[in-house]
Amino acid sequence: MRLIDLKTMCKDRGLRVSGNKAEVIIRLMENDESLQPESLTLNTSSSTTHSQFHGNQPITQIIVHNNANISLQITGVGIILYGLFRMAMALLFNEWTPFESLLAMIIGFGYLLGGVLTIQAYKEGLYLTLVVLLFSGIMSLIYHDEWSPLSMGMGGIWPLGFSLVCSGICMVFVAAPLMGAGVGGTHFREDSPNFIPNILRTANYASPLPSYDDEEEYVEVKTKIVVTCVHCNSKLKVPSDYKGKVKCPTCDERFQVQ
Repeated sequence: MRLIDLKTMCKDRGLRVSGNKAEVIIRLMENDESLQPESLTLNTSSSTTHSQFHGNQPITQIIVHNNANISLQITGVGIILYGLFRMAMALLFNEWTPFESLLAMIIGFGYLLGGVLTIQAYKEGLYLTLVVLLFSGIMSLIYHDEWSPLSMGMGGIWPLGFSLVCSGICMVFVAAPLMGAGVGGTHFREDSPNFIPNILRTANYASPLPSYDDEEEYVEVKTKIVVTCVHCNSKLKVPSDYKGKVKCPTCDERFQVQ
């Protein structure tokens, strides 16, 4: 634009018109920047997306919410504390029942892992905890009449029904967030923990039985060779193990491949 045109724009905007062309351009650019919409602010106190208008330009107010759920955090912390208790009992009985203490230690570690995954809002954490609870309940029934870190009977002091009631209460406590998923409460993560695919690949590698892996499908690749058409000298590819007649796509003539 010419200097006179730029100064006309300044006059229309109520700006000073003095100065050379570079000064006038800078003055117009600063005026343009002052007319830009204000910086967008993220509002985390609402769960609704609002639309406002600044001049003729729509401004979308993006609402960000935290996927962490208080019920999952409470459940996860409870699972972790119970896992630490079971591991402490395993250490206490280790001198008298080393094998049963080892099983109790493994059960306690399963609770810890399930609790950590639950706090991170993974469904797999609750599923793992339920499986460990089921296994732990079975062990508690088997060793009910013994002094063992696997049993709540403590040598038959507590009745068998007490173990069943405690196991049932624990399972209901753990399954409650699963039953309330999506009903105004629990929000789980859509992805899975990263270590699960690694464990499955390791198990697949160590297993003597073949298994199908949809991520690594077997694709047969056939080796091809380049042959020359005896009629038009065009180059074409054929499988390396093929013998017989082929049709040249260039001249439509057939010739023998040895």
